[in-house]
Amino acid sequence: MRKHIIYLVIVSSVVLAASAFAADARFRLLAPSEDAFLSGKEVLLIARVEGFHEAKMVEIFDNGKTIGFAPLKRGVLFHRFELPEGRHELILAAPDVKRQSLKIFRGKQEGYRYHIETDTDSCGTCHPDVSRNIYKLSPVQSDLCEECHDAVNTGEFIHGPVAAGSCTPCHDPHGSRNDYFLIANGKDLCLNCHSQNLSKEHIENRQNADCTKCHDPHSSAKNYHLH
Repeated sequence: MRKHIIYLVIVSSVVLAASAFAADARFRLLAPSEDAFLSGKEVLLIARVEGFHEAKMVEIFDNGKTIGFAPLKRGVLFHRFELPEGRHELILAAPDVKRQSLKIFRGKQEGYRYHIETDTDSCGTCHPDVSRNIYKLSPVQSDLCEECHDAVNTGEFIHGPVAAGSCTPCHDPHGSRNDYFLIANGKDLCLNCHSQNLSKEHIENRQNADCTKCHDPHSSAKNYHLH
């Protein structure tokens, strides 16, 4: 009897632990971004499920109605579909994964741009094993980016992320509404890292001017990355 009780406790603990892990599973949206303004009628939706889960399919809702299902391959959702013009609130739903909403607008005005356009199958440019549903990248991002883009670490004084070979602290590799695929514009981008009071005061004293008017965000021959 005691063995049965112990066994029941162990099984219950495992079930509760699995449920707890599953409850923590959530979607991480990679493209497009929230409130994106899409000019083309085809949408490329990229997301990754983070946390323990056993989901194989994702149900996609648009304005409350199911518009289709897409497979999860190694926890990654990669799905193309068309949307009519107008405002859309998409919902991603999968078993044991927290639902994720995404509001986008589809119209003729220029807005969000994909790094790799949806009418090409160029994901393998950055993800060489994508045919096997493996999305790993080079550990040094700049090695990958410099296969297409010119090197930007040519100055004597190199910005920290550039020196570390990391491009994504400033640039979104999948798409953005901003120039150069930046994750934010102007001082809002710089304050993501340079949030010290001294930096804020410096920006305020210069009437919130764009930091890049004085500083090169990649590298420079002058200290403080001045032009």
